[in-house]
Amino acid sequence: MRNLITYERFLLNEALDTSKISDIKKLVSEKLRTEVEYTESSRVFKCKGLALKYPEVLKDILKEGGYDSKNIKLVGVEFHGDTEFEIKEK
Repeated sequence: MRNLITYERFLLNEALDTSKISDIKKLVSEKLRTEVEYTESSRVFKCKGLALKYPEVLKDILKEGGYDSKNIKLVGVEFHGDTEFEIKEK
């Protein structure tokens, strides 16, 4: 039990910098021409109104910027919805 970290310390270690968040939002919004939102509590980015059929496109864009993505998923139906993704921490 002594080796467990506190919740505050966990949040500090896992949180993304605000500069990284703004870089990711800018990169994705410029390449895909969509509005990108970030939810701090769940650490999830959301491309509003963009239903990506092929998540490899988003993965390649993020890799181009030096970020690794995970959990790219469509929220909604096939041609109408949002795309959510997370960034892997190194």
